[in-house]
Amino acid sequence: MFLRFGFILGQSGVLGMMGLLVGSYVINLITTLSVSAISSNGTVRGGGAYYLISRSLGPEFGGSIGLVFYLGFVFNTGMNAVGLIDCVINNFGETSGTMSQVVPESFWHRYLYATAVLVFCTVVCLAGSAIFSRASNLLLAILLVATFSIPVSSLFVSPFQDYQSGVVYTGLSMETLKDNMMPRFTKGAAGSGVDEEENWQTLFGILFPATAGIFAGASMSGDLKNPSKSIPAGTLYGLLFTFIAYTLVIVSMGATISRDTLYTDLNVIQDINASPPLVLMGEFATSFFSALMGVIGSAKSLQALARDNILPGLTVFGQGTKSSDDPIIAILFTFLLSQFTLFMDINSIASFVTMTYLITFWVTNFACFLLKIGSAPNFRPTFKFFTWWTAAVGAMISLATMFFVDGTYAAAVIGIILTLFLIIHYTSPPKTWGDVSQSLIYHQVRKYLLRLRTEHVKFWRPQILLFVNDPRRSWKMIQFCNAMKKGGLYVLGHIIVTTEFQESFPEVRKQQTAWMKYIDFSKIKAFPQVAIAPTFEWGARNVVLLSGLGGMRPNIAVIGFFNMDEYRDSKPLIDLNIPSFSSTGTPSVRKIRHDLQDQLPTDNMRSESAVGPMSYVNILEDLLLCLQMNVAIAKGFDGLELPTGDKRKKKSYIDLWPIQMSAEIQDDTNGNVVTTNFDTYTLILQLGCILNTVRTWKEAYVLRVAVFVEHEEDVKEERDRVKKLLENLRIQAEVIVVWLASGELRTYELIVNGADQDQSDGRLERILGEELWWKELQERRRGLKGTTPSVQIRGVSDLDMSWPSSSFQQMGRSEMSRSPIRRLGLRKLKNSAKRHSISGLAMLGLSVTMNMRAQRLNPDALHHGSDSEESSDDESVASSTASANDINDYSDDDRVAFDFGRPRRASTGDGLTAWDTGTPKKPASPKNQMIESIAPNAGAVSTPQDVSPSGSKLLSPAISRLRLVSRPSTPSFSCKAIPDTQIAVDDGPGPSIMFADSSQPQKPRSMDLLESTPTLSFNDLPSRGQHLILNELMKRYSSDTAVLFTTLPSPPPNSCKSEQDSMAYLEGLELLTEGLPPTLLIHSNSLCVTTAL
Repeated sequence: MFLRFGFILGQSGVLGMMGLLVGSYVINLITTLSVSAISSNGTVRGGGAYYLISRSLGPEFGGSIGLVFYLGFVFNTGMNAVGLIDCVINNFGETSGTMSQVVPESFWHRYLYATAVLVFCTVVCLAGSAIFSRASNLLLAILLVATFSIPVSSLFVSPFQDYQSGVVYTGLSMETLKDNMMPRFTKGAAGSGVDEEENWQTLFGILFPATAGIFAGASMSGDLKNPSKSIPAGTLYGLLFTFIAYTLVIVSMGATISRDTLYTDLNVIQDINASPPLVLMGEFATSFFSALMGVIGSAKSLQALARDNILPGLTVFGQGTKSSDDPIIAILFTFLLSQFTLFMDINSIASFVTMTYLITFWVTNFACFLLKIGSAPNFRPTFKFFTWWTAAVGAMISLATMFFVDGTYAAAVIGIILTLFLIIHYTSPPKTWGDVSQSLIYHQVRKYLLRLRTEHVKFWRPQILLFVNDPRRSWKMIQFCNAMKKGGLYVLGHIIVTTEFQESFPEVRKQQTAWMKYIDFSKIKAFPQVAIAPTFEWGARNVVLLSGLGGMRPNIAVIGFFNMDEYRDSKPLIDLNIPSFSSTGTPSVRKIRHDLQDQLPTDNMRSESAVGPMSYVNILEDLLLCLQMNVAIAKGFDGLELPTGDKRKKKSYIDLWPIQMSAEIQDDTNGNVVTTNFDTYTLILQLGCILNTVRTWKEAYVLRVAVFVEHEEDVKEERDRVKKLLENLRIQAEVIVVWLASGELRTYELIVNGADQDQSDGRLERILGEELWWKELQERRRGLKGTTPSVQIRGVSDLDMSWPSSSFQQMGRSEMSRSPIRRLGLRKLKNSAKRHSISGLAMLGLSVTMNMRAQRLNPDALHHGSDSEESSDDESVASSTASANDINDYSDDDRVAFDFGRPRRASTGDGLTAWDTGTPKKPASPKNQMIESIAPNAGAVSTPQDVSPSGSKLLSPAISRLRLVSRPSTPSFSCKAIPDTQIAVDDGPGPSIMFADSSQPQKPRSMDLLESTPTLSFNDLPSRGQHLILNELMKRYSSDTAVLFTTLPSPPPNSCKSEQDSMAYLEGLELLTEGLPPTLLIHSNSLCVTTAL
């Protein structure tokens, strides 16, 4: 103040300097209100601004601002030391001294004098807080007397002129006040540190540090008895007192000193004072006082930073003395750091100090603003004179002033803040302070969760619920799902099975904590959901129903594959149809992962018993039919090769094997309705595409889509249709189309073409040896050796046996199809514009499960529709399908009590690709009858009279009996065409892309082709035979695959009620996936793709 007030007043004038002073104090006052509010909301400990900010905004903000504010204190200490030496030189310098010329004025002499000042201040601080307090009180008294001597001197000192020094003192004069009233910038004035004309920015940067001592009291908060009360009161009174004192000094100087004197005399306050030695003592007092506050205040802040372990390497500065906890090491370090500031010009130091103060003010106001708008119930400061808008205005003014003063310095300080923020964020251990960000996040999350509705299909993303029993064994599966979630919700579900809730609840708390630590340890973005239930089934239901909140809920449930080996080991006396064999034919051994050497937080959790097969299938049925979730079963992921950037990786591909499923609902009156699994088909493509967008997976593996047909002539057409589908879905992938009848698939040749077995085919016999259909087929073939192909066909077609159930079943045509509710359901189904789900069809009395089909895409590809947020797995290719809500469309009179039972289902052969006819079929011509006997309607029961035996050398009437009567099951897979897909031409309800309906009959094969048709086709085989063929097919083409996606067969209805049925279903899945790379079996109940903008 004593050295720079004359310079600032000469440049800015009285009005200009008062404007700068008022602006500075407005910022100080608003910030003081924020500081008072924060400090009066709880216990304040040592650390000053750092402590207030870190406990409000968290360690990143607090640590970065605390370090910058510490540097500001250090620079301020150096600035006051340099200012004190300037006073000494102005009075006692060899050439500049006004009182005597004895002190050398060279640069290094100045540096030595400033160092001596810092040494003196450091010694006082090291002596302890008591000595510092007494010294501060003495210096403060001297400072106050010297300050008020300036306006007092204007009243008693007579006007004079000193031509030698150029001082013109007019006494109190209105003319002088008018002359000094307005700004008048010059170049090269005494005290200027720039080579150009002065401006408002430089003047404000010099003045502001003299007014910005509001954190001085906060910096000593650790030494105050009641900081929450002392800081607000002391700071506000200090602001008022200093503002009055500065105003008196400015007005008295402006009314008594000429403008030219202000330009030329840097020490003018001392020259015109009634007692120059008193002003000199005031200069010494203010410099020593500020330097002392800088040393002890900055050391206290550094001590608080070190004790909070904000940055590595600062711990040593946290030490304090036993008696008064004085930061000895921090004081010494501050002294050493202050030495570097002595090389700088006082004006440059002032500008940097201004930046550090302003950035601290900005963050403090910002913290108060966030605390207020966060509406946290515990933010109840005793200081009431503030609002959120005062804090917001203070933050904006502080930030704007930074760039007003010096944009370069402001950018540099913000850059330092951001750098320190990132360093602290990634190196500092977690803190338990409860920063305001949590309150804000809670406030915003609650607000937007209330507004979040069911996700539109165009913004669909996988929201995964992964059921985990053993986190160590499921490590790779957890990491895989984390990569596949694409920014969606990810929940790790775990079930504790117990009947004693109160006794087991402590275990729940323990496991919840362990799961949170596991998530942090594994660096995944997931939420744990621990449920406690008497059974696994109820636990799974609870996890699904309780996971998520509002419109953010899981849409895909992922469960691990049933542990068949462990189950067989526990049931050694049960005769199971299929032993577990590896690809080499030797019994497989369960692998336990030992590669994860780190101790996991979940290793000490209570282990749960293995789920039984009936419970496992029951969970699947609940998820698929009741909860209508998309479901995925993960098999073999303990051997997953996660992408690590290692160029020596063994795998190269992500393979997608989407297999079409379809089912036909029959009605003798209104025609048949065919449903398809467009949703599952596209979900497989979608998930594979999403996984391929993850950078590490995209760099490591190539995405491929693999489909199959039975005959070579279908390969080109199928490839074109799959490419068209991928193009419409904007998915980039390699396309592989294979044909089963190529002669390369040994299993296909053995089962379908009846090739001779050798010793290498023992696995096939071990798997199918107990199957009745396989025994009778083998016996009939052995009896037909040497006959013509036509005789073979006629002979095999005479088989009259019960074929086993398939993985995907469909209600056959029986008396049930003539029931009133079934006819009513079909009528509602065909006239409805809704999309429908499996459970919706069941509620209509239409028991439908899906048949998987080998691909040959239907000629009509992308059906015209438009966006829909609702979808089901069973997309009707006809004009309508059924919805779970359709039951509401019926009156009470329509709801006829009906016992569905489980009737025998007639063979369908290729018939599941016969589309809705709308009317009963007319009798076919003999020629067409031969073709229809290859591909009849699903479940249609024909009698020998329905087919003319004349004119057919290859097909006998018994063929229809073989395929339509003798076999009460449908095959799992078919080589019929996958329907083509079409895109909607306009917007409206319904999907924008789906399988198209095909009213045109398929092009019949030539008679030459029919003559070479084998006895059986892939479509005719029961599911177990199809599983064997597809297993060999996928192993052949996916040997270099990291992960494989394919279709999940849904369990037959009520399989969970029988252990035999449950095991049969699980054995079918095991057979399908045996020896494959990590496989994800997927079944969808909702649409996940769209072509709409």
